[in-house]
Order: sequence, then C-alpha cells, then structure tokens
Amino acid sequence: MTCADEIEGPEQEGADSAAEAADCLCGRGCPPYAPGPEAVESRASNGPVMAGDVLRGERVVGFSYAQPPDGRLPEARDDRLLTEADHQPDSPPQRPVPTVRPPGPGDERLPHDRLPARAVVPAARRSRCLPAAVDDLLADGSAPWGRVFDPIARTVREAGHELWLSGGAPRELVAGNGREAVRDLDLTGTAPAGRFAELARRTLEEDGETYELRARVSPDTLVCTVYRDGGPTPLVEYRGLGLGGFRFPATGTDLVADSLQRDFTVNCVLYDFERHLVLDPSERGLPHLSAPGRALVPVSASGDPLVRAALAVRAVKFLVRWQADGPVDTRELRAWTDEFPEDLADHVRERGDQAWDRLLALHHECLGGVPAQRQTAVASTLGAGVERLLKTLLGSAE
Repeated sequence: MTCADEIEGPEQEGADSAAEAADCLCGRGCPPYAPGPEAVESRASNGPVMAGDVLRGERVVGFSYAQPPDGRLPEARDDRLLTEADHQPDSPPQRPVPTVRPPGPGDERLPHDRLPARAVVPAARRSRCLPAAVDDLLADGSAPWGRVFDPIARTVREAGHELWLSGGAPRELVAGNGREAVRDLDLTGTAPAGRFAELARRTLEEDGETYELRARVSPDTLVCTVYRDGGPTPLVEYRGLGLGGFRFPATGTDLVADSLQRDFTVNCVLYDFERHLVLDPSERGLPHLSAPGRALVPVSASGDPLVRAALAVRAVKFLVRWQADGPVDTRELRAWTDEFPEDLADHVRERGDQAWDRLLALHHECLGGVPAQRQTAVASTLGAGVERLLKTLLGSAE
C-alpha cells in the first residue's frame, strides 16, 4: 500500500477527518479528498544507484563528494560512492558513482514506497487546499525561485532522481500557514551533490538564462546553491538526503535515515510536489504540526556540546518566529535543555576556534535581526544553560 487512507491514532485521525470535512477556504474551489487508484511505481532498470544496491559484492549506502581542483565547477565525476566498508576512514574513497545502477537484484521500490503506509499521506487528505497551495508557491513568479525551480526539478526528475520540498515550505504549508510564511525554497533528494550541480547548471544554460552556480559544492555541508548573477540571495538550495555514521559529510537515498539527521521532528516532514504526497519518515512530524500551537521536539537528545548548542540556537529562532502564532509545546524540548550545563559555551570553545566560529555564524544566520533582549527572553524559557549560551553569543557578536 503506497499511502495511508487513514492515519493511525485518534488525534491524527480526528485532525484529518476535520480537514476533509472543511470547506475550501482559499477561493480556488479545491475539491474534497477522494482516494484514487493506487499507483504502482518501480525503479527504472537504467536508473541511478540507490542505497541497497550491490556493486562488486559491496552494498551501497550513500554518496560523498571530492572538491574539484583548480576551481572547476562541480560535476557528477566529483561524487564518491560509499559502501558499508567506508564508515571508518577519515575521508571519502576514490570510488566514483556509476552512471546507472548495477545489474542484479535490488530493492525495486521507490524511496517513499519503502516507508510505512502511515508515513505517506495524500496532501489533499491533510487539507483539500494543500496541493493548490504548493502549486501556487512553486509557480510564484515573484519569488526568488519562480523562474528556476520548474526547469531544474524537471531535469532532475527526468534523470531518475527523486526530489522533495524540505524545510520551511512543507512545514509551514502543512501547518496551514500561508505563502508569506515560506521564506526560501529548500530541496532534498536522491541525487549526489555533484550530479545535482551539473544537472542544474546544464538546465539553466540550455534555458538561455545567465545564472551563477556556486563555484563549488560546500564541502562542509554538501549543499548546492543556485544564485542569480552572483547576487547574495539564494534562488534554490539543495542537499541530498542526510546520512550519518561517517567521518565526513555524506548523503543517501533513505528517507528514514534522513529524518534521523534533522534537528526537530517538524522539519522531518517532506513534500512530494509531483505526486502531492506528504512524507513523515519520523512518524512524529505531522502530529507535532497538528498540536495546538505546534510542538517543537528534538529528533534526538544528543549529549554532544556542539549539537546541543546548535539546536538551542535554532530552537530560539523558531520560538521567536512562532510567538505571534500562539503557544508552542516545548515540554519535551525543555526536558532536554534542562540537562544543559550553564557553561555550555565553554564546552563548545574547548572544541577549538573553528567550532566556536561556526556557532557564531549560525547564531548570526538564525537571529541576526532579532533584538538581544528578545533573544534572551525566549532563551530563558529553555533553562539557564540556553539563556547563558545566548548571552555569551550576543557578547561575542558585539
């Protein structure tokens, strides 16, 4: 079964039933949800490599990236194939990614079909207006991504890769907020970093437009960003599905593995804009978006000072942003942040100047335009450790 006709659990089932019964409120005349015939899809025999494939007796788990020399633009030849034997080395192997999947048996299901049925929800079942809202967002000619999204997405999908909306777009639209709540367009998918960059650049060159693709994929994050003429505002940002367990950045093709790498459960929700499916690989993101005022819950309660500090900064960012929308359930978050030591900033500094500088950069990115008093007021709701961390970051930024 591809999709859940009913979401398990009385709370979510009631929310979906209310959504189905609600009239169209957007003025587009959106029809009520009506289950259609189940679509049966499978991977193409000449499609790209995915996790679980076997190459020369080794099981594929994902991809990494080798920065090209001499400032050359990133290409698919810079991608590196990862197998189960690559968890221990400090750098990626020299193994290239084959252009097509290896012959032989493999999992023929697409990534979303490998999820439990309850983690795949037809968008119109969630809200009859949701598919139209997503279509309007992507076609918005006034948005930074308005002219580049469709050709890039079409090319990436035609190459056999899966592509989903991630981050703010699915989180805000699935929560019922309007277009104005979406500040940028983040994508994730199964394409390795170099392959996506190559496809995006080729598409825009063929389209006759002049765009600048960042000279290299970020080696620290494997994020690929498309800019217009060197401007400061990203048009589209892409990162392959997250993959942990390596000593270097890696991406994969497994949706559940990706959800384990995200910060908060509400950010695990992805949107399949071609099939109009809402994906919740964590199986917690949708319920936490349905809670009154939302629930901000970390995916994992890490004890690593760097992870704790980064998530604390991002938590303050979301709480500041959502204050006007009503109360946010932070009980699980607060149970975790209450464990933070008051000298958390010192623990981060012990990791070196580079670690501290990255945290300062994250703080500026997330909260640079927020008054210091407001930052510390929100941070204080998460305990003394978070409050002192924010005060230290604010002091360092002065």
